[in-house]
Amino acid sequence: MNTPDILTPELINPLTYQSYRLLVEQLVADNMTTGPEQTEERIAFTKLNLQRMKRVEKQFKIDPELLGALQQPRPEWHWVVLLESWCGDGAQQMPALAAIADAVPTIELTVILRDENPAWMDTCLTNGSRAIPKLICLNAETNERLFTWGPRPLAILEEVLQFKEKHPNAAKEDIHTLVHTLYAKDRSQSLQQDLLRLVLGAIPVTGEEESLSSADNYPLEGIIGV
Repeated sequence: MNTPDILTPELINPLTYQSYRLLVEQLVADNMTTGPEQTEERIAFTKLNLQRMKRVEKQFKIDPELLGALQQPRPEWHWVVLLESWCGDGAQQMPALAAIADAVPTIELTVILRDENPAWMDTCLTNGSRAIPKLICLNAETNERLFTWGPRPLAILEEVLQFKEKHPNAAKEDIHTLVHTLYAKDRSQSLQQDLLRLVLGAIPVTGEEESLSSADNYPLEGIIGV
């Protein structure tokens, strides 16, 4: 049964999506990335991810069925999203999540960085790993956790797992290319289908927490840094 989460951790350096976008732009200008590991690879990912976010912002269209579900009577929600600027999956999901929240006045969205918020991250691990992005949906008044989502849309995850089964020796670069090709073709539809299932399960709240990111039903397949 869902109960109010009185032990909700403090949000360290919370950001709006607009503030996060400005942060990423400044990081690119300064040739930096988020987090303590200022590696060439992560800096390069951050630059690439800024372009990915811009593309998703231009292309995103909210699914009418999802919008309708979110507009049903319910308490106000708080969406907390954990990510880092170098995370490719985060760059593909964050603009869509922000656009959805922006379209629904009863959803407040907060972005926090994973490495600055381990107390939050450790409440929604994927098979014991700090895979991102992660969306945590809370009742804004009680802090009751209604669902979590992430780190990758289930339909895309399944295609990647099938590819890895057929090509067990595939190079990391080939998997990266596949992932972002799938995202480009998908245009946030799989994300919205995942969210629709979770939203319908939370309105009205049934008393059973749903999550697409639990260790039981969301196998980890090496996405951190993609």
